[in-house]
Amino acid sequence: MIRILLLVFAGALVSCHKSQPQAEKTHDEDSNFVHVKDDDPEMNAAIVKAKQTSSEFLEALRHPKPSYSGFAVKKPYPAAPSSVEHMWISEVREVGDHFEGVVANDAYETKAVKLGDEVSFKLDEISDWKYLDGQRLKGGFSIRYFYHRMSPAEKKAFQEESGLTVE
Repeated sequence: MIRILLLVFAGALVSCHKSQPQAEKTHDEDSNFVHVKDDDPEMNAAIVKAKQTSSEFLEALRHPKPSYSGFAVKKPYPAAPSSVEHMWISEVREVGDHFEGVVANDAYETKAVKLGDEVSFKLDEISDWKYLDGQRLKGGFSIRYFYHRMSPAEKKAFQEESGLTVE
């Protein structure tokens, strides 16, 4: 399910990138990759908020309610020509003093990982986290960054296609 939601969201991102001065599309029109400048203050604030609230993600992961699903985190990996590419990791599980999961999106600039790779990480390495409570998005600060830049029509189409509620 997370892969489908990510693909749906990625399609919505492609449609909203044109109106964003800080976000720019750096690949062909069929690509779901959107580049955000390293010095974008709102994206950097989203990353800070994700890091500051990661304990909420951890609590939900450790003690999930029946309505919780789609646990995922974003982790930056070295990339060129950008400094990093933030990759979604799904199937997140806690293993001792670290976490493990599976890279859930295609890499465009990083050579460090690719779709389907098993990876490990520490909670302090993540740049975002998310899960669903029913259809309500929890966390997902980078998703919200793009969502809040969509036109009302794009938001409506995104919600209809994904079934997600973004507050």
